[in-house]
Amino acid sequence: MNSSIDLAIDLDEAREYLLKLILKAGDILKKYFISGKFTSISKGGVDILTQADKEVDTFLLKNIKSKFPQCSFLTEETAPGNYPSFKEKDNLWIIDPLDGTINFSRHNPHFAISIGLVNKGIPQLSVVYLPIEDKLYWAQIDQNEAFLNGKAIKVSATNDLKEVVLCCDWGWNLETRLTVVRWLKKINASIRQIKCMGSAVADLASLADGSIDIYLHSNLKPWDTAASSLLIEKAGGKITTPKGGKWNVFNQEMLASNKILHTTILDLLSKNVENQG
Repeated sequence: MNSSIDLAIDLDEAREYLLKLILKAGDILKKYFISGKFTSISKGGVDILTQADKEVDTFLLKNIKSKFPQCSFLTEETAPGNYPSFKEKDNLWIIDPLDGTINFSRHNPHFAISIGLVNKGIPQLSVVYLPIEDKLYWAQIDQNEAFLNGKAIKVSATNDLKEVVLCCDWGWNLETRLTVVRWLKKINASIRQIKCMGSAVADLASLADGSIDIYLHSNLKPWDTAASSLLIEKAGGKITTPKGGKWNVFNQEMLASNKILHTTILDLLSKNVENQG
């Protein structure tokens, strides 16, 4: 007997369960955000962990494990050092309980919760929630659209490079930040605006709903992209590596776009720029 049949997950049932669960997780973050009363510790370097991260991580793990005990789990707060070995797993739940912790800690509402179901690095189901901004996104592999608060969304129709709003961000690895600087040197004179908003999950969701046109990052983790990347795909966008290669959620470098301008941006990134530093 093929055991994969026994392990199959009903995506519609899972989606409805997660849409309700992630709202409850959002209520936990709202409580801490409004009160401002939470502890923080250093994760090393410039990264921090708050009491809210830990509580939401525990809440989501407990409930999703109870609902789907046959699955594997990878969360930001519990990930082992060898997490790339999870790349070949099926029925893998990848969770970020609070993406944008610095924003959260500074009372900036731009942060998100991310839950993605992944098979061999390919997202199958995604649910993303921005609790303070009241934005609830979802997408799944067997549907043709992505949704925000129940309505279908599309990436932007921007086709002029001079009108592009590009969002980037800086990884916790200080060396990889220089990679972003080099990319921006090649792009900055050609586009309208560059934003750095502090939450990869929320920013990628913003690309899916058309609020921005391009996203660049040099040091992403699977919990940043497992859910948000599927939103972009189903909203009509495109994702590759910044060199144009095939991408999956275990790739650290990402170029995401509204698809229209993807080749144009790749061409800019491939050019040599003098004195890049």
